[in-house]
Amino acid sequence: MARRDLIRGELCATLALLVGLCPAAAFAEKSEQNSTVASKVKSEKPASTSSSKPEGKAAAPVSASGGSKAPTPNKSSAKSNSGSPVSHKIGKAPAVPQSSLPVGAPRPEPDEVAREQVAGGPTQEKMERGLEDPELRALRDAEQVLFPRTLPGLESGWSWGLPEPTQPGTGLSASGVPAGMDDAAPPLADEPIPADKEWLRSLALPNLPVKLGARVVRYLKFYRDTPRGLAIARIWAAKVGRYMPAMMAVFARAGLPTDLVYLSLIESGQNPTIFSPAGAAGLWQFMPESGRMYGLTVDRWVDERLDPQRSTEAAARYLRDLQQRFGSWDLAMAAYNMGQTGLLRAMRQYNTNNFWRLSEYEAALPWETTLYVPKIQAIAIVMNNRKAFGLDDVERDQPVSFDTVFVSGQTALQDVAGAAGVPVESLRALNPQYLADRTPPNIRRGERSRYSVYVPLGLGAQTTDALAKKETPAGSTVGQTTSALVRLGDSLESVAYRFRTTPEVVRRMNQIRADEQLQDGSVLLVPALEAGADPAEDREDYVVVPHQAYAFPGRDRVFYKVCNNDSLNEIAHAFSVTPGELVRWNGLDADATLQADMTLQLFVPQHTDLSRVRYIKPNNTQMLLTGSVEFIEFFEGQKGRNRVVVGAKPGDTLSKIGSRYGMSVSMMERINRFPRDKQLRSGEPVVVYTKRSVPQAELSVEAQSVLPPVEPSQQESQASLDAAVTPRN
Repeated sequence: MARRDLIRGELCATLALLVGLCPAAAFAEKSEQNSTVASKVKSEKPASTSSSKPEGKAAAPVSASGGSKAPTPNKSSAKSNSGSPVSHKIGKAPAVPQSSLPVGAPRPEPDEVAREQVAGGPTQEKMERGLEDPELRALRDAEQVLFPRTLPGLESGWSWGLPEPTQPGTGLSASGVPAGMDDAAPPLADEPIPADKEWLRSLALPNLPVKLGARVVRYLKFYRDTPRGLAIARIWAAKVGRYMPAMMAVFARAGLPTDLVYLSLIESGQNPTIFSPAGAAGLWQFMPESGRMYGLTVDRWVDERLDPQRSTEAAARYLRDLQQRFGSWDLAMAAYNMGQTGLLRAMRQYNTNNFWRLSEYEAALPWETTLYVPKIQAIAIVMNNRKAFGLDDVERDQPVSFDTVFVSGQTALQDVAGAAGVPVESLRALNPQYLADRTPPNIRRGERSRYSVYVPLGLGAQTTDALAKKETPAGSTVGQTTSALVRLGDSLESVAYRFRTTPEVVRRMNQIRADEQLQDGSVLLVPALEAGADPAEDREDYVVVPHQAYAFPGRDRVFYKVCNNDSLNEIAHAFSVTPGELVRWNGLDADATLQADMTLQLFVPQHTDLSRVRYIKPNNTQMLLTGSVEFIEFFEGQKGRNRVVVGAKPGDTLSKIGSRYGMSVSMMERINRFPRDKQLRSGEPVVVYTKRSVPQAELSVEAQSVLPPVEPSQQESQASLDAAVTPRN
C-alpha cells in the first residue's frame, strides 16, 4: 500500500508540473484574458480594502517597492515540513506567468551587422533577398493558387480530365508508355477542356510556336477573368512600349521569332536594373559568367547586363544557340531557365525530347521550369490579343530613344551631361551599365579606349561637339589620375599605400561602398604618381611563420596576407604551387576555412609572374616564429606588458603567483600549460606577464642554474629564423 501511494504521489506531482508548462502562445492568450478581466472588475467594482478578496484566483500581494512578494508557505507545506502525513490530492494549477513584454510591444530584431560579422560576410537571408519586380511577385503568388502542387495519388481542387486509373493488366501500351497517353500526343493532363476550345480558336497566335495546353489556358483565364491578373496584364501592356520595339528589331535581324522577346517580360518585368537573389541582372537576367560568355562586360565599372541594347543582342545569340542545340523553342526556353546541362540530363533520363511530356513526369523538371514555358506563351498570346483581354484602352509607354556618343576612359557622366545640357539624372537612367557614373579607367598607361554613352535623342551631335572643344572637360580628373589593377589579396588600404594616397581618396574617387569588398581583376581610379615615381612595394609590420624551416633551390620565399573568402586552391593557383604544399609549409588544416589577416609563407618558383597578386618580400616585414620568445614579447609588448620568468617560492601556487602580478588563475593556467592545483617545487620556473619590472632576486638559484630553459633563448630563436631563410645544399 505504501509503495502504491508513493507511485500515485509521483504521478500527481508530474501531472502538476506538466500543467504548469504551457506554450508561449497560451501565456500571451491567458495574459490578455487576465488583463481584460482585471480592467473589467476595476471599472465595475469599487476599490476593495486590503482584507477583501476578489472572486477567482488570488493575486499576489504587491510590496511597497512595486514588486510582488514571495508567496507565503501554506499550511499543507508546513505540515509536510513538520513530518505530518502528506496529501496526494491534485491541487490548483500554478499561476500562469505573465508575458515579459506588454501585449503589442515590438519584439527586438536581430542585429544584422553583428550577424554579418559572425558569418564573415552577407548572411544567407540577405543574399536571398533581392530587387524584385512587383508584377512578377504578384504573378508568383497567384501561381500558388493556380497550380497547387499535389502529391501523386491525391486529388486536387478541380480536374482537367486526367486519365482514369489503369485497370490490372492494362498498365502499359505496346510502346511502353502508360495507357491513356498516346505516343504521338502530349499527356491528356495538358489538353484544354472542351468548353474553352471555341474561345481559343478566336485568338490570334504569336509567331512563337505555342501549345494551347491546360497550363497555358489557365494563365490566359487568369489574365482575362481575375482582377489581379487583369491588373498585371494592364501594367505590362503599358511597359512593353519602352523596349519591345527595339528588342523585336534585334530579334528580327537575328532571324528569331519576334514574340520571343516576351521571355524578358517574364524574366524581369521589363525592368533593366533588376537583380535576382541568385545574382542574375537586367532585362534578360543573365548571370555574370553567362553574360561574359556572350560578350557582355561585367566588372566593378561596367555591367552590360543592365544595358538594354547590349543585353538584348547577347540574349538573341544565346537563344539562337539553344534552339540550334535542342531544335525546339519549348526546349530552348526551358534550357534558358534551368540550364542546358540539367535539361539534357532530364531528356536522357526520361528518354524524350518533348517538353510537355517532361513537364508531366515526376521529378523530371524543376517546378519553376514547368510553369516557365506556358507562362511565356500565355503572355505572348495576351499581348497579341489586347482587345480580347480588355487591354485595348491601355496606352503604351513611350519608347526609350537615344543617340550614342563615344568618349574616352575615365569620363564622368556629369561631364557628358554638361556637354549635352541635360541633368545628370537623365544620363544615369539611359546608362545604368556605368556603375560608378563614369566610363572605366584605362588599364594601361597611354591607352585610349573609347566607350559608348547614350544621350537623349537629338543631342548626339551637340554633345560630341561640346566634348571635342574641351580635351579635359570642366571638373574632369583625366590627366590627374591613373588606373590601378586590383590584385588578389588587395584591400582599399593596400591600394592606397601603393599609390601614396589615403583610403578615403580612393573610396571617394571610385564610389566604393563601406561594405564593399574589392574584386581582384577590377580596375580602380587613383591619383597619378609624380613623374618617374613607381608604386610602393607592399609591406607588413610582421608575419608569423611556423618553426619548421624550409628552403628550396630555384624558389623564392614570399608571404601572402589572407583576405575574406580566400581559398587554398585560389591562392595556390595564383602562386603556381599546390594546395598540399601550402598546407605543409604553414601547418594548416586543409578542411578548415582560412581566416582574414592570416599570413601564409610560400616558396614560389623563380620568374613566376606575380603582377596580379599582392605579396610581401622577406626584407619588407618582420618575421616572428610561432610561440617563440620574440613572438610572445612582440604581441604582449603591444599590450604594454612584459614577459617574465620567475621562480616559485616554497608554498607557491599559480593563484598566489598570479595575484602578486595582477593575473587571474585562469590566465596563469593558459600561459604555463598546467593546472592550477599542481604542486610547485621551490625554484620551478613560472611565466607571468606584467607591466612592471621584476627584480632578478625573484629568480631562485635552482631556477637559474639547474632547470632547463622553458623556451629557446633569443639567440636560439634567431638562429632558427636565419636557418629558415638560408638555402640548403
